Amino acid sequence: MTREQYLEICQYLAQVIKGTEWEGHVFVVGGAVRSFVMGDNIKDIDIVVDLPDGGIRFGRWIKEMGLSSHSLVEYPKFGVTMFHLDRYPEEEIECVYTRCEKYPDRTTRNPVTEFGTIEEDCFRRDLTINALYYDVSGDRVLDLTSKGLDDIANHVIRVTTDADIIYDDDPLRILRTVRFACRFAWEVESSTMEGMRRNVHRLQMLSQERVTDEFNKMLQCDHPVMAMEMLLEIGALQYVLPEIMPTVDMTQNHYHDSTVWQHSLKVLGQVRDNTLTLRLAALLHDIGKIKVRTVDAEGNVHFLGHEEESERMAEEVMQRMKYSNSEIKRVKFLVANHMRLKGFRDTLSNMRPKRLRKFMYQCGSRELFNELCALIHADNMSHAAGHCLENQIPLLMQRAKSEERMFGYKLPINGHDILANLPIKKPSDTKQYMKHALVLAFAKPDITKDELLHQLTFFNPD
Repeated sequence: MTREQYLEICQYLAQVIKGTEWEGHVFVVGGAVRSFVMGDNIKDIDIVVDLPDGGIRFGRWIKEMGLSSHSLVEYPKFGVTMFHLDRYPEEEIECVYTRCEKYPDRTTRNPVTEFGTIEEDCFRRDLTINALYYDVSGDRVLDLTSKGLDDIANHVIRVTTDADIIYDDDPLRILRTVRFACRFAWEVESSTMEGMRRNVHRLQMLSQERVTDEFNKMLQCDHPVMAMEMLLEIGALQYVLPEIMPTVDMTQNHYHDSTVWQHSLKVLGQVRDNTLTLRLAALLHDIGKIKVRTVDAEGNVHFLGHEEESERMAEEVMQRMKYSNSEIKRVKFLVANHMRLKGFRDTLSNMRPKRLRKFMYQCGSRELFNELCALIHADNMSHAAGHCLENQIPLLMQRAKSEERMFGYKLPINGHDILANLPIKKPSDTKQYMKHALVLAFAKPDITKDELLHQLTFFNPD
């Protein structure tokens, strides 16, 4: 929603609670206030009520007053309600009481919560920029840490209180701090950074799902390279993505002017599209080099077959990190094919039309074709000077415009046609005939059924 829409909703709430027990006790908190102060659009509205059981009771009051005809969603265990105002039906509002937290069990990040003052609610939060409150009745922003507004103005990421307490209580906040720093490309204040380093070992207690969720947000932010560099700097990379650690210091051959890790970050930085699978593929596309690196008698470094090993390792990494089967399949395809065009050089002068058609057909869709081309171009542009192949993908994309039909291309014949019209010795040979039919179609996509069957009479599957 726009800032104007946000203010309109806040003013409406101020009006309906005026003269009630809620006046002066309802506050918008967190991301909505931060975005408002920064002049950005607001994603959603979270409210805290500094009265006992305020989250549940305020949500019910909204319903009882006829201000919401939608179903009221309650989470009594957490003291949370979620509702839609009839006047603003598109916006979901989440409401909870102000809380204080205690972490008696250091093996879990689940705190014991109870009602607390707004000050206690503020200092249990992780970052000063996320601990700003908007007093609905007073029409004012409250900065209870006295640092949040200045930190926004000065582009600083800082914890609300002692960094060791913040990160020891909930180590997920370490990853959140990295994410927010790299989302805005802001500097992390020194004591906050040191606190992350001291407590980074606590990341081991987090569930994989939580880690992967934060990692994905880092990859999809505007500055993913900064995020990966910060994970390495504070010692978190060994807990988040340990499989990639051997690439950090691994030198390469004359085609590169950096380590495998540095090259991977260059590729990641070249990918403008924030599609998760594409950015994962960029980060993992060369991970297999740690398994296949060899040095010949002359001292030359080789990585033969690294794309196949990278595909295998990417699958293992993504399975451990709980990615979906569809995401794994897509990243595997991208990684396995990132070297596919290297032999066609910068000008594609030796790429015959049938090779392009086969390439497009195997991608299957324009979307996946575009992702693979984006990865290949990012990889090309991240090589040493003189080995960048900067023209290859732009030329390929231009030539592909006339071959759109190859996405989802279907042969004019099927297995039944082959069995009915050709002297097949063994029904099991049908698959080989269909494969050869594709080869013929790549050379001539508009080949007719009769032409194709005629050409197949000369094919010998043996």
